[in-house]
Amino acid sequence: MKKLSLSCLFFFIISFVYSQIDRNQQPPAAKAPEIQLDEPVYFKLENGLQVLLVENHKLPRVTAVLNVDTPPIFEREKAGANALLSRMLGKGSLTIEKDVFEEEIDFLGARMNFGAASASSSSLSRYFPRVLTMMANAALQPRFSPEEFEKEKAKLLENLKNADNQVAAIAKRVERIISYGEKHPYAEYLTVEKLSNTKLEDVTTFYESNFTPENAYLILIGDIKPNEIKQQIKKLFGSWKGKKNVGEPFIPAKNASELSVYFTDMPSTVQSQIAVIFTTEIKKTSPDYFAVLLANRILGGGGQSRLFINLREDKGYTYGAYSSFSVPKYTKARFRASAKVRNTVTDSAVVEMVKEIDKIRELPVSQKELDQAKAKYVGNFVLALEQPSTIAQYALSILTEGLPSDFYTTYLQKINAVSIEDIQRVTQKYFHLNNARIFVTGKGSEVLENLEKVAPFDKTLPIKFYDKYGRKVERPDYDSSLSEGVDVSSVINAYFEAIGGKDKAKAVQSKKEIASASMQGMTLEIESKKTNAQQSFLAVKMMGNIVQKQVVNKTEGYNEAQGQRMPMDAAALAKALPDTAVFTELTLDPAQINLIGIVDVDGTKAYEIKVSESKSYFYSVNSGLKIKISETQEMGGNTITQETVIGDYKAVDGILFPHTVTQSFGPQKIDFVTSTIELNISFTDEDFQ
Repeated sequence: MKKLSLSCLFFFIISFVYSQIDRNQQPPAAKAPEIQLDEPVYFKLENGLQVLLVENHKLPRVTAVLNVDTPPIFEREKAGANALLSRMLGKGSLTIEKDVFEEEIDFLGARMNFGAASASSSSLSRYFPRVLTMMANAALQPRFSPEEFEKEKAKLLENLKNADNQVAAIAKRVERIISYGEKHPYAEYLTVEKLSNTKLEDVTTFYESNFTPENAYLILIGDIKPNEIKQQIKKLFGSWKGKKNVGEPFIPAKNASELSVYFTDMPSTVQSQIAVIFTTEIKKTSPDYFAVLLANRILGGGGQSRLFINLREDKGYTYGAYSSFSVPKYTKARFRASAKVRNTVTDSAVVEMVKEIDKIRELPVSQKELDQAKAKYVGNFVLALEQPSTIAQYALSILTEGLPSDFYTTYLQKINAVSIEDIQRVTQKYFHLNNARIFVTGKGSEVLENLEKVAPFDKTLPIKFYDKYGRKVERPDYDSSLSEGVDVSSVINAYFEAIGGKDKAKAVQSKKEIASASMQGMTLEIESKKTNAQQSFLAVKMMGNIVQKQVVNKTEGYNEAQGQRMPMDAAALAKALPDTAVFTELTLDPAQINLIGIVDVDGTKAYEIKVSESKSYFYSVNSGLKIKISETQEMGGNTITQETVIGDYKAVDGILFPHTVTQSFGPQKIDFVTSTIELNISFTDEDFQ
């Protein structure tokens, strides 16, 4: 009875306390945590290298960061030198061969990274003197071997060739060229031609001109004793020579005269890359800086932002929409809001993105939005302080950007001091929507008609057209590009005529093909069998062993990888059956497919025929031959486009077949070369088991 009475009394007290809480009032924000950053020891070597030492004995580890703060550089025809330098630094040194260098780093349990203007290392403090010696050795006495140069150059060339057909890479290149201007260092880009002409001497010259101590800063953080480490630093870095690079003057970026669309046609893509970009005058030293950070966070800084909620959660246009505000040291700040959306909603996504930017300028944000943004900044900031590299970057920023010494220790107080009125004031001042550029990189034949009707402020937006290198071009004319009488049937008939005739194609009932490809130093062998009785067999072999296989036999099919067999469901089987035919064109119903128009395929004019919702065939206007297949599929929550480029047609029994096939899987490309093709072989059902 006594226990019951006490329980009731406790319940009564709790109920009374809760009843006194006004749930309509949001609790006051917690006080920003105090940030304590260790005061660095500063000194400067005679050669100009500036050194910061931060002593912290919480963990027995030390992090070193060497940063060469070079102004923006015009690379011009030597653009490949910078890219290759970042790949060659850290490959050993003049006194330590690459393999020995890498083995010792692994043995010491250290981490080491290099860039064209940086080097960093992290290790246990007991090994740090040796690790710092190795980092200095590799950075200041690099081993620029001809063999390493050719190997890295070949890798970079392959990456460039792959990226040249990637929509995201092309979109960002065009954005930089136009938003910064052709005479701005940030608008320069690397091409296959420039890289091909780059020599090893260009890399060494670039290194000697730009990797210099008068532009450099060395920061050490962790379990060190400054008086002891000073002597080692002087010994390792004191003989480093080089003059300060002051850069060249350049024309500052300019915004557009009015809100406009800048369109780049990418005929093969099923998604449009959209970006709203403008530059603005703000630095980290500005009292408005923190309000701008929070405004961007509310607009597009993550999953709780307005752009994300609107374009993804509400509309379902994209998997993500974000914005960023970069504030570099040497040039204007740049705002970029971006999303990757389906072709069919490109115009609608542009309207919504512009609407959200305009809304945050014209209407006050809510207290809830502001509080969420502040809470996110506080959490991220405090977590970031756990990383020594963060402390190094803060120390470097204070030293190189003229920031007050308490910039980061008072960071959160300044964030928490931002008001709703501050957000609206800075967005109206710095968010130059009226002079922004809206970049759209997408399939013009599907998106332009609606895009040209976009009028977010009751005025149709002007559209300018550019190629994938940022050069101005005329509007693609999709309506008049097809000659009279050209339709799906005529394109397919022209294809059959080009390969030898439809009757000859119909006479082929089966085909066996052997091809090979090289991937990462290994040779792949591909064996393919097909019959017009809805049977196919495809095996990928390595060193004689089957590593992957796909089999279809009329009413069933399966995929096999690493010995694991995965039966096809009904949908997968229905998708695979049309590709079992030797000539899929013989199975197409012209009434069920669409002729999209004429598009550019790597410089060749081609008819695009959409054979399904996810697949298109491309036929050369001049030769009639099929030159590409493009197919999209959902993978891991993303839409992936797989392209197959077909060429090198050769006659087999009087019919032309392609003997080279290049397949792209995202940025990765594989070139297959056919060695043999046999026709009308008598296969049995066992061949497709």
